Amino acid sequence: MGKTAVLLAALLAVLAGPVCARDPNVPPSQAAFRAALTKFYKKCEKETETARFGDLQHARSEAFAQSLGQGLSFEGWLLELRGIEPTPRGGYFVRFVDPVMADFRNVRPTYWNGGPGKIGRETAILPNSDLHDIVRDMRPGLKAVVSGRFFPAEDGRPLFESSKVTFKANEAEKAKFRMPYFSVQFIKIEPR
Repeated sequence: MGKTAVLLAALLAVLAGPVCARDPNVPPSQAAFRAALTKFYKKCEKETETARFGDLQHARSEAFAQSLGQGLSFEGWLLELRGIEPTPRGGYFVRFVDPVMADFRNVRPTYWNGGPGKIGRETAILPNSDLHDIVRDMRPGLKAVVSGRFFPAEDGRPLFESSKVTFKANEAEKAKFRMPYFSVQFIKIEPR
């Protein structure tokens, strides 16, 4: 009976550890998104078979979709502004990074309101909008609480591009896990 109680207590401590370690100020969707980014980055770092990267990417995309839920929306994420680019029509494209995941040596996602094709036109922060006035006064390095939605790829999961640092097959695949650029539409930005 004593061994069973000790094993049960140890199991409960292991299970409770991650729950207690969660930052209560981090929205669950952002915490889950961070966890998926980290988990699959670690898996891809160990991978040597080029053919397996597609399976890892699919599994990661499913984890992303599960953490975001219907509509691929996010709310109250704390991000850091890294870049502001004016559009030809007087709007803005902005790039945010997660300050917890900003180390270039590890997984480093970027969230920006642009993307391939029509996405850029649909997501630009337009002149005479509430967000335009907010972004106009922001400078890189400033943190903000942001809300919005991810754009879906053809499979319905968050659309992303990747930084290509090399033409070697496995290294290009690993870049998709290390430095993804997610296309998002911001609906709320509150500088901190």
